[in-house]
Amino acid sequence: MTDTTPPAAYRRALVWDIPTRLFHWMLAGTIVGAYWTGEFGGFDKTWHMRFGYAVLALVIFRILWGLFGSRTARFASFLRGPAAVLAYLRTLTAPKAHPTDTHNPLGALSVIALLLAALAQAGSGLFASDDILTEGPLNGLFSSAVDSMANRTHAIAVWFLIALVVLHLAAIAYYRLYKRENLVTAMVTGHRDLPPGLGMDVGGMERPASLWLAGLFAAISAGAVYFTVEILPPLLR
Repeated sequence: MTDTTPPAAYRRALVWDIPTRLFHWMLAGTIVGAYWTGEFGGFDKTWHMRFGYAVLALVIFRILWGLFGSRTARFASFLRGPAAVLAYLRTLTAPKAHPTDTHNPLGALSVIALLLAALAQAGSGLFASDDILTEGPLNGLFSSAVDSMANRTHAIAVWFLIALVVLHLAAIAYYRLYKRENLVTAMVTGHRDLPPGLGMDVGGMERPASLWLAGLFAAISAGAVYFTVEILPPLLR
């Protein structure tokens, strides 16, 4: 049986800040909620649309947090070029994990793909219509070609999103069962065992400003969605 005890030189370190962890679990919950209410919610799609708005706000927040948030959450800290991705791919078959204090090069691509798929799905929903009872708040405010493209995008993007979620869950299971690295616990507690020089000491604290900044970004994201859904449509009619 593979020894799951980290090397003695490893230390418990802070990897994921509170805003990043909250975003992760809230996005997971809202995507599940949107899918469930869209497929099994009957003709009334009120909750499906509410979940979709929440997904959109969360994606906007993550983009802002990825640009200006904490170091490990920033896109610049984990996006790597093709050479780094290929080098990491060669380590996948090794049973020993290579922990990082942010997303690994392959996981970074998964993050970007998930964000783009969620943005396409939620964004297209603003313009889409089921031709029965429900239409997005921006449906009919532009050309019929825009609405038609939104309907097609909304119908197709969901399958890309489902495929990415399944791939994400499979990767988590692979790392847990084969590489003996528990990624779920890290996203719950924020901590993982890392080699010296990576991450913040477990006793360290995030700068209070980061939480204030996260709150500001959350307000901006929610405000942007509210403006798009409630204020913009009457202005365009």
